[in-house]
Amino acid sequence: MIPLTGIVSLVIFTLFSSASCFENNVPVYMWNIDTDAVVNPLHSLNAEELVGKVSLSLERKLIALFMQDELSVEDFKSNDLVALKSLAEMDNDGTFYAPSVTKTSKLPEVLAAAGYGVVHVKSHQDLPASPLPDKTVLVVDLPATQLGDTRKENLQLNSNAISEVYETLKSQQPDVVGIFTAKKNSQLQMEESRRRITRNAPEKSGHVKEDAYADKFFNITQDTGKLFLFFEKAPVLKIKDEKKNEWANFTLNVDPDTTGTFVNETGHTGKLVLTYKGLSPSGPANETGKLNKASITFHFSTKRGYWYVKETAIDFDVKINDATFVENNLILVTTDISTPLRRSWHCSPASRLASYGFTYNGTVMNYTNKVILNTDGFQLQPFKVSKDKFGDGYDCVGFFTEGIWAAIILGLIIAMMLAWAISMVADIKTPDRYDDPKGKTITVTATD
Repeated sequence: MIPLTGIVSLVIFTLFSSASCFENNVPVYMWNIDTDAVVNPLHSLNAEELVGKVSLSLERKLIALFMQDELSVEDFKSNDLVALKSLAEMDNDGTFYAPSVTKTSKLPEVLAAAGYGVVHVKSHQDLPASPLPDKTVLVVDLPATQLGDTRKENLQLNSNAISEVYETLKSQQPDVVGIFTAKKNSQLQMEESRRRITRNAPEKSGHVKEDAYADKFFNITQDTGKLFLFFEKAPVLKIKDEKKNEWANFTLNVDPDTTGTFVNETGHTGKLVLTYKGLSPSGPANETGKLNKASITFHFSTKRGYWYVKETAIDFDVKINDATFVENNLILVTTDISTPLRRSWHCSPASRLASYGFTYNGTVMNYTNKVILNTDGFQLQPFKVSKDKFGDGYDCVGFFTEGIWAAIILGLIIAMMLAWAISMVADIKTPDRYDDPKGKTITVTATD
């Protein structure tokens, strides 16, 4: 059975795995091994360090190294490796789990340098028919799991194959240590596959497919500072003609002109300018308008260790059907964007970043147009940018979501009902007087 320390290491590493999501760190699982070695789940080991930790427990034993193409911590949390887990439970010597190991493909070389003979096994026919000498490593290359719908089934097949091969070796000699790992992290491969999705070329008349505009990163560097901006999907600017009650939705799926953007770290001020030109409405609601120009400006400032969006304004020249609307320096109501310095502001779900014509300071403004700027995956950091990457994200979604609040309230109601039931049971009084057939009948009054 997987020891409690191994399970705790697995859970902790999963919580912090995002910090190393772009590194090829692979879990390593050993069974039938008696060792007191421990690993820090937040620290990665290389192949040499791993062998050094368990070298004493591997002395004078046959090692069966099962090498898969891809593996991740999430695979151990699933039920796809149930055969392997059952196999480990049958051995009493114990298990060892390292959640993050680099250069696992070099394990055979490291063991060979430690004095082990290395034998590669490609199929069942290559398995030894007789006991092998001590200090031998059998490297069993498992079939490819592949990405996609078949991976779950392939993991189960590999788990069954590990169990069969290990049982065959165990029947020949008792001291067999099993090691299961892979060459690459499957989560890393999935991330790379998502990033390799081909993007469609822009169409004519300024139309660009929305899917073609994804994962857009802008690095605006100046002598006085640096600003990072990221769009997971193209933002949408919605402008409504209130007189005719018609919306024009413009998908901002072209790279904006950022002329006018600046960041002054010394003066604690900054401005982000995004200018779009020549876009047509998207969607069936309105197909005859045109966005001649729209310039969205975010003003930044800092205060008491935080940076925040001080003000957002928009200039636009737009045609909706046969009407043209022009606005200059129209102040928008912006989502509360406030984040500690050296951290970025991040919002994954689709949200309204800025708007006009809606509630503002408790009152509704007078307007002839409604303006909404929607984003779907947005990240921004204008101050204290370092190491060419975003600082830790300050998410727009708080920890206490609707589901968590519902669970807390429901739990409190159940706890109150349970407390009431316990108090009712505790208030039950047993009789302390009994009828005597030879005596006077007991009379219970209302006060009793």
